[in-house]
Amino acid sequence: MDRTEITTYLRQLPDLIEEVLHGLSDDELRLRPSPDEWSALEVCCHLRDSAQEEGVRVRCLAEEDGPTLATYDQEAWARERNYQGEDIRRLRTTLRAFLGGLAYQLEGLSDQQWERGGTHPETGPVTVRSRAEDEVEHALAHLEQLRAIRDQA
Repeated sequence: MDRTEITTYLRQLPDLIEEVLHGLSDDELRLRPSPDEWSALEVCCHLRDSAQEEGVRVRCLAEEDGPTLATYDQEAWARERNYQGEDIRRLRTTLRAFLGGLAYQLEGLSDQQWERGGTHPETGPVTVRSRAEDEVEHALAHLEQLRAIRDQA
């Protein structure tokens, strides 16, 4: 996957999410398929926070020599940031802003920065490119999750 494909997808993702969730009520967006699974709203909050965190990671990789990237506890963030209580209109705006911002950030990197590397404590050696590709794969998986949640609503 090249940089243009990655950044195009990141920019399109909010529209793809809107298409999947179109017509769902506020209650349906907050409905969890089971007690241990996230609602559609929580999945979208997670995607927003993931894009924000990847922006931080990309900056570290592009600017520092061999950084070790920070990890986060996604379940703790969901609780601490009250994903279930998020306002859907605000979420739509921030999701678009963070995904668009990440795409913009990636587009502005030189070819040399695109290949700069570091370490992710859970996955090992990474580069800006590999993190960007992983973010797209991550988003694709969650888009499928959103489709499954919609189909159950």
